[in-house]
Amino acid sequence: MADLDNSNLPRTIGRYQVLRLLGSGAMGSVVLAEDPRIKRKVAIKLMKLDAANTEADRHEHLLRFQREAEISGLLNHPGIVAIYDVGEEEGYGPFLAMEFVPGKPLDGLVKEAGTLSNKEKLRIAAGLADALDHAHAKGIVHRDVKPGNVMVGEDGRPKLMDFGIAKREDASLTQTGTFLGTPSYASPEQIREGTVDSRSDIFSFGVLIFELMSGQSPFPGSSINTILYRIVNEPPAEVEPPAVGILPDGWHRVFDKVLAKRPEDRHTTATAFVRELLDAVVDLGKEDRRELLALLKANGDSPIPEIRSTSFDETMVVARPEPRSSGRIWLAVAAVAALAVGGWFLFRGPKAVRLPIDTQPTGAKVFVNDLAVGTTPMNQPLQAGDTLRLELKGFQPLTHAFKPGEALPVFPLEPVFSEETIDSTPAGASVVLDEKPLEGVTPLKVRWNQGQPHRLTLIKEKLGYASDFAPGEIPAGRVFELKEGTTAEARQEPPLDPTAPGALKLAGAFGVRVRVDGKDLGDLAPGGQLSLPPGPHKVELASSKHYFRETRTLSVTAGQTAPLNLPALATLTVETFPGTGKVLVDGQDTGLESDGSSLKLAEGRHTITVRGPRGSKNETVDLRGDKGLRFPL
Repeated sequence: MADLDNSNLPRTIGRYQVLRLLGSGAMGSVVLAEDPRIKRKVAIKLMKLDAANTEADRHEHLLRFQREAEISGLLNHPGIVAIYDVGEEEGYGPFLAMEFVPGKPLDGLVKEAGTLSNKEKLRIAAGLADALDHAHAKGIVHRDVKPGNVMVGEDGRPKLMDFGIAKREDASLTQTGTFLGTPSYASPEQIREGTVDSRSDIFSFGVLIFELMSGQSPFPGSSINTILYRIVNEPPAEVEPPAVGILPDGWHRVFDKVLAKRPEDRHTTATAFVRELLDAVVDLGKEDRRELLALLKANGDSPIPEIRSTSFDETMVVARPEPRSSGRIWLAVAAVAALAVGGWFLFRGPKAVRLPIDTQPTGAKVFVNDLAVGTTPMNQPLQAGDTLRLELKGFQPLTHAFKPGEALPVFPLEPVFSEETIDSTPAGASVVLDEKPLEGVTPLKVRWNQGQPHRLTLIKEKLGYASDFAPGEIPAGRVFELKEGTTAEARQEPPLDPTAPGALKLAGAFGVRVRVDGKDLGDLAPGGQLSLPPGPHKVELASSKHYFRETRTLSVTAGQTAPLNLPALATLTVETFPGTGKVLVDGQDTGLESDGSSLKLAEGRHTITVRGPRGSKNETVDLRGDKGLRFPL
């Protein structure tokens, strides 16, 4: 077949009326056509058989073409381009008639990434993740996941394709005969051994999303050799800042995992990766987050069985072995397996349903069956019998047993009230709580609402003391030392202008990412200050490095600086026996083994999970100082 252009197009291919050329590459061409029977536009892929150098190459190309048609019968997903028809046209060879997607190729949009909002980018990521997991669940490995194989429709929805029609002469060019797939998006094991499974696709998908979110490649290079070396040996490139609206610690945690050199260290599914990426994004509203999570099916976190192949197709399916002479034995085994699987589904009960979980106030830690899964508001798969526990500092824990068909309410959390003794040295000081004088002097018993912030001021003649308490913080029997001049300095009488800004000063041993009233204000180092307008503010603090996340409601007074207190850091040592496993804290992979390794955590309640080759075990600890954790695995 000669190279096609708009001057030598056939009038028809099969029953389809050819309209125009869409693109041409080394292995064939794609034309836009119309099915006269139903007036549907289709894209027709024609194979250029004369591009094959040998008869063996010709045969291999025909097999690939045929397999692509066969695969379409296995896939039925709105995020995957559908193949409608297959045939052969005299003078042009075999052809595939497939879904025509009006829109833009993703590789073009990646170059214009600055024009897309985070919501638009994450919508593309969520749609592709669900499509990729659908293919993996059908036993299909794409092997060439890259922006050039994705079309984004006019409605903003992505479509995964299995062909590239544009000639590429840069580092992203597929080198037919010398390299299978695209070097810039290949996984380390694909480069080293030439073998792939679903986790290789997930690595390639991670590279694609890294580029989409940041506009840069995680493994840049001016030559293929440089790119391949970096993929196999070097961590992803540093991007500062990674992307607007994404916590740097979260960015590194998520992409270090999805781009791990060892397949077993990566996310088990593409949707699990995107869901963890969503947790690191801080500039999404509640409704936007729920909409994106709804695109990820409830079973997206289920691990896909390992798929092995030695096929050298760009897209492949693992064929089932033909039964041999021992067919009856295998049929009996299959029958027993079917009964076992059927029984598992019978007694397992209903499938998990993804539901929104929210509290008033927000920011509560969510535990499902004693495993930490995130903070409110969030979406979480639940099934009958699951026990939901919600914990927020300063509020009573709430436990709820999930029932099938139930719609979860916004759970109101009840504050903890305690009787606290306010004492001072010297004693006999007047007490002002939340700018209201109390009757009596120290030592004085007061009713303390742990669910709200408090400002405590003690005054005795020229001596004084002042401090702010966050929700959940209590005097706890402390005797406050009064000092000369402290009162005037700490209380800082409000200025004449009641609209003058106040400030919050970070007091703690580690820095945090700060979000105030839904707006990301970036990283705040110890001793750093935030200038805020007077009044109440919702302050969200996070440090993925020290596994700390908390939401507080604080009141800022005009012209005053209030401390923003953080919990202390403690060292946790984890050791299991007789074997070791991977250590996770609150569901986050620490990258450590349970061999006596230590890590620094923010004091508070944490769920420690150790996953070993024979199973996993959870331990919940209330960390108050250094602690050693040792248990059998």
